[in-house]
Amino acid sequence: PSYNQVSQLQKLMRQHPKHGNNQNTPLCSQPPPKHRLFGTASHTYGGMGGEPGDQEPSPASARRHVLLLCSPCMGHLIPFAELARRLVADHGLAATLLFAAATDAPSEQYAALAASVPDGVDLVALPAPPADALPPSTPVRERVVHAALSAVPHVRDIAGSLTSTAPLAALVVDMASVPARDVATELGVPCYMFFTSPWMLLSLFLHLPELDAGLVGEYRDATEPIRLPGCVPIHARELPGAMLADRSSETYAGFLSLAKDAARVDGILVNTFRELEPAVGQGGTDCVKDMPVHAIGPLVWTRPVGVNREPEHARLITWLDQQARGSVVFLSFGSGGTLTRRQTTELALALEATGRPFIWAAKRPHEDTADGAFFGTGRGGDDDDDPLGFLPRGFVERTAGVGLVLLSWAPQTAILGHAAVGCFVTHCGWNSSLEGILNGVPMVAWPLYAEQKMNAAMLEAYAGVAARLNAAGPGNGNGFVCKEEIVSVIRRVMDGEEAAMMRRRVGELRDRATHALAMDGSSTLALAKVTALWKSSTSRDEK
Repeated sequence: PSYNQVSQLQKLMRQHPKHGNNQNTPLCSQPPPKHRLFGTASHTYGGMGGEPGDQEPSPASARRHVLLLCSPCMGHLIPFAELARRLVADHGLAATLLFAAATDAPSEQYAALAASVPDGVDLVALPAPPADALPPSTPVRERVVHAALSAVPHVRDIAGSLTSTAPLAALVVDMASVPARDVATELGVPCYMFFTSPWMLLSLFLHLPELDAGLVGEYRDATEPIRLPGCVPIHARELPGAMLADRSSETYAGFLSLAKDAARVDGILVNTFRELEPAVGQGGTDCVKDMPVHAIGPLVWTRPVGVNREPEHARLITWLDQQARGSVVFLSFGSGGTLTRRQTTELALALEATGRPFIWAAKRPHEDTADGAFFGTGRGGDDDDDPLGFLPRGFVERTAGVGLVLLSWAPQTAILGHAAVGCFVTHCGWNSSLEGILNGVPMVAWPLYAEQKMNAAMLEAYAGVAARLNAAGPGNGNGFVCKEEIVSVIRRVMDGEEAAMMRRRVGELRDRATHALAMDGSSTLALAKVTALWKSSTSRDEK
């Protein structure tokens, strides 16, 4: 796309008052943010932080600026936005967060988050690549990487404009955006990666070139697990999908390339905390030993998220207030996770069989892939007259008063933080996993795609805060989980001695996570150390 294109994502969230009530009006009830243009005379980008025509501060007097580049994943944008907020609020930096959009159509999740970005953080949606740049059948991970690479020229343009008004302290990139490191090199600033998944996956990334060089055959055929320092053993069935592809395939080659890119940055920030993963930074290769790695999490979105949803939110909390403490099952498979119609039916029947109150953030079934809603589709049913038409006949009527089915992005933080919730059925996306821990809620682990099986293994076998569903048990197969297995594992997490142990363990981790983010906590001190380094580097460059 041309540099002066303003994507529909930007149009949704950016409106200067002089534009009036036109098609650019944001879909939110909040006042439109102030607007400033970044770029050259012919290339403009929307951002917040001042009025057009305001006198720009001189570089010497302006706050040092951090430019952050996030790939088109809601699961990455949420911790990136929280990191940007902390850089501004706690460390006296200015922050511009660039979102490398993959589609022109805005997702509900993006709109909700963008509406709640605090003052001081500039959120800019970069133009998406042309819709016909890739075949419709292109897997999600390849579309993500393509969008991230397409964003690099825009990053160069915006970074150049920023340096004319404020000293740039650092460039922070996503795992798929490391090629933007060249921009940091050109400007003479450090480039850090913000790894939004756990250390366990980052350790696999950093060790992958060595593992690849020593492997004979395919990972999926390995009989021995991969053993990384301080991590639970990783069995072949738990590896990310890209590693289960043929090693001669483009899919695996792309994954290996991402792993090798991780060694090109000046340092890595990880969305974890040492009390959960004490082995952060440990490794058996020179690449791992020489790489500065800082655990700065758990960073989850703590601000209210929603677009005109106050009445719906209030009704939900009122319903929760009427439930017994620890009695409610909450089910959510993240912004992208989807189930088949058969699996959706089986899950509904299992919920009915438990007899427990529940809240289910449901999405339209998808038959071809477990990440069918990754780019914001999949809400509601095929029939506009019956948005719950994908559920079993009579299910809604039979569970009326007992359960709630939400066809929109659920206020997950608020739900998990309510005392009535006693079990979280989750896809084990890392944001959801951290939110479960931060709210002290034991989990039923139902991983769907990406590294989620690794996360599930760590949450169960190492952290002791989750129980995994067995998709290979009697009545199961090909990833299908039968009603009896779902009911059994929910009861394991909510009833009996094992459930009590999980509650104690997740409560302990909740307290440790909270302390990690306190003023003297390990994660707070780690981020302060990094920002001090950025500031001192910028100060030396200014002299």
